[in-house]
Amino acid sequence: MNETLLGVLYFAAATHALMITLVLANKTRGRGPGVLLALITGLMGYKLFEGGMLHSGFYPSAPHLLDLLPGMVLILGPVFYAYVRRMTGHAPYPAWLWAVQLLPAAAIWIYNARHVFQPAAAKIAMWEAVLSPATQALPPGVIVQLVAIKLFLLAYLILSWRMLGNYAARIDTLRADDSRTLLAQMRFLAISLLALEAVWVGLFLAQQGFGVGTLSHVSSAWLLFMAAIILTMGYRGMQDADFLLTPEERSLAETPQTAPAAQDAKIKYLHSALPESASQEIAELIETRLREHQDYLDERLTLTKLAANIGMKSHTVSQVINQYMGSNFYKLVNAHRVQHAIDMIDAPGQHFPLERIAIESGFSNRVTFNKAFKASLDMTPSQYRTRKKQAS
Repeated sequence: MNETLLGVLYFAAATHALMITLVLANKTRGRGPGVLLALITGLMGYKLFEGGMLHSGFYPSAPHLLDLLPGMVLILGPVFYAYVRRMTGHAPYPAWLWAVQLLPAAAIWIYNARHVFQPAAAKIAMWEAVLSPATQALPPGVIVQLVAIKLFLLAYLILSWRMLGNYAARIDTLRADDSRTLLAQMRFLAISLLALEAVWVGLFLAQQGFGVGTLSHVSSAWLLFMAAIILTMGYRGMQDADFLLTPEERSLAETPQTAPAAQDAKIKYLHSALPESASQEIAELIETRLREHQDYLDERLTLTKLAANIGMKSHTVSQVINQYMGSNFYKLVNAHRVQHAIDMIDAPGQHFPLERIAIESGFSNRVTFNKAFKASLDMTPSQYRTRKKQAS
């Protein structure tokens, strides 16, 4: 690919990363998990800026803006894992734990400080060597160091992926909002970063071991993949910094739904079994609350909110919905929302746009509305409306 075109592409992606970073920073104002996601996009944006400077040929005019973060992925790994932990209801890291996890990044930066602060002419010569089309063989020690850095990041990404997977199966028992989408976006980012590093390691080892391409080609492929991730993040709307789970919801999600009789009694589902009569009373209380107070119209309704509204403990409400009512929180709430939407569509003389019906029925967007409607009636809202018109 033309070097100038690559430079333009990297600059565009770097600008996009900057915009996402600023949006997140403005939303979170330095608090919550959003600031960690802002740091992630900022780190990726800086690397894309470096790529833009190098491939556009601008680096000789400002060489000291480059190579300021050697071993950037040593920061990216711990920060991404901390972001996933915060989003899933874990407490923030104490300062000492941050210091321990970022110690490798600090060590690499100190080790490379002589290159960071070297004269401009030396920096320009270094980057010219990197961009040279000649096949470069690095010393074995450097190869081991670079691969070890990538494996460090890989370990954090695997931990993050596993943590997200642990909550994927339980999210519908706790939320009836866009948490499904947010979880999918987080898993997308985790698997994208995993793929990004796998691509780099594969290309780098092929280049060093078999002379396939150059170090510049390895860097270009890595940056192109990173640019795609950033642009996709913007397209998918990953500027949402809301918590995926609160600490209470995390506790509920980590409680086993069932436990074989042979296991210790301490891990029985939600600590105890409810009598049939009590379960029925609570189920009726839940249905009455949803039907008469229309709590389902709150697009951000959660299990903990509903439990507070009826004066019950969250784990008790969860147990009744899952075991006695044979459903989960997401399906239960969306069933009421879909019925509300049907009533609006069926109302004589009313011709509301489906987008308005979705919002007024408690859905946060048309996509979620369509999925829930089709899951309930095996047709989309527009198909339902068309059949109603044809039948009348």
